Amino acid sequence: MKETDVTRAKILGVLIQDARKYARRSVEECAEVLGLTPQRFKEAEEGTNIISLPEVEVLAMYLDVPMAHFWGSHALSDSPGNNYKDLLQLRHRMVGVLLQQARLTAGKGLEEMAKQVGISAEQLSQYESGQHPAPLLHLEKLGQALGYSVNYFMEDAHGPLARHEAEQKMLKRLEELPPSMQKFIAEPVNIAYLETAMRLSVMDVKRLRGIAEAILDITF
Repeated sequence: MKETDVTRAKILGVLIQDARKYARRSVEECAEVLGLTPQRFKEAEEGTNIISLPEVEVLAMYLDVPMAHFWGSHALSDSPGNNYKDLLQLRHRMVGVLLQQARLTAGKGLEEMAKQVGISAEQLSQYESGQHPAPLLHLEKLGQALGYSVNYFMEDAHGPLARHEAEQKMLKRLEELPPSMQKFIAEPVNIAYLETAMRLSVMDVKRLRGIAEAILDITF
């Protein structure tokens, strides 16, 4: 198997494991659904046993996750009680495989890359395997040498961090609203008005004009 294929297999394995943990299913349960032995399913999570497309489809349905999850590079958002330890380990592994993928895409060897940024090949290997977290400054240097910003290694718009950032942004905007508007939004009875405003906001001008004319016909 080519190195790039090995990297993709590792990413797929991480995403399979992430989906399983997200759905709170055991290795044994998933293996039974796919007709595999627990050992073979464990190998799929390690990236050494590549499952078929129909198996991925069945797994997506069984774990109740979108198929797109397995083509991406981000972890699924967990429940409000996030297991931060597991999430941290998963993210370290994902950063590692993305780093390895970027290096292989650039056609650079382990020794060459490590020497370029002033670290040992052993350190870089540990970063790529997720065995040791890559310090941010090292990750920035590695990214720059490979033509990527640190954003490349961050979660995309669907991960837990993105959800956290979106929530913080939303809360900040809510705090900036006048108290009277905050009170209006907080009242459950006003949800229907807010939903109507949302629907109106995506209508084109022609439809909005038609609604306005209909209201005028009623009131006059």
